Amino acid sequence: MGEGVTKIMPLEPKHIDALDRAERLTFPSDFNPYLELKALLPDATPDARKRFCSLFTSYYGLNSGGITDEFKAKYFEVLFGGNVILNGQPDYAGILNLLYGIKRRKGDYALQFSFVSKLVGIHLESRPIYDRHVLAYFGEKAPAASVENYKRIEWYEGFLSDVGHSYETWAKGLRVRQILERLKARDSRLKTCHEVRLLDFLVWKVGNKKLLCDD
Repeated sequence: MGEGVTKIMPLEPKHIDALDRAERLTFPSDFNPYLELKALLPDATPDARKRFCSLFTSYYGLNSGGITDEFKAKYFEVLFGGNVILNGQPDYAGILNLLYGIKRRKGDYALQFSFVSKLVGIHLESRPIYDRHVLAYFGEKAPAASVENYKRIEWYEGFLSDVGHSYETWAKGLRVRQILERLKARDSRLKTCHEVRLLDFLVWKVGNKKLLCDD
């Protein structure tokens, strides 16, 4: 996954089989919260904002990682403020660096790659989610925390670009397209979701259920 050159991961039979099994193991509880979040986002009323924050926090595990109330307040300020796009692209670096300045509960600092991908993803469905299951599916390892932040962020942006382009390419193939069509048939609202988000659901399930034979 190199910087500046998009790389599409070729799907091996084991990867396709894992996606197929993941779809069969997917339940409404896996995607209903996301669909509700998507519907709530445009509603700026206090009740809707309160419901959004509560649901987003539980669905995406925002209480994990030792983050503080100060972090969550800034996080949702950015999310609702719409300051996510810069020059037509997600401002991953700007958001990561802004949130990095807020200490975690144990007093250290961290680049919140996963949470920032979820913040961007709720605005832009064509942008994939980042987590350990995605790393495992792609056979990747994140740079160590000892690596300079700007290099880690460059890697992250490149990796997410590769993941997004890979998902879009896979979705054009007959076997994956059939799996996605099965998933969309479960709920009419899924028909409006970008294929990147649908594959996010499935790749997460692959990792959560350890469906790859070498997991």
